[in-house]
Amino acid sequence: MFELFNVGLEMQKRMIDIQMQGVEVAQQMVDAAQRNVDVGLAAHDAGEAGMKAMKGWMRLWGMCD
Repeated sequence: MFELFNVGLEMQKRMIDIQMQGVEVAQQMVDAAQRNVDVGLAAHDAGEAGMKAMKGWMRLWGMCD
């Protein structure tokens, strides 16, 4: 009887461990997605700065009003 109980507890422990691993993987995926968003926003900002610089250069040389 106790052996069967111990087997049941061990199975529950393993299931909890597997679920916790799933939670950790999900957290890593969320972190990676957030980093991708941050990188995308930084790239967008850099692109905007580049466009402003290009327009300023063109205005300086009279290529654009």
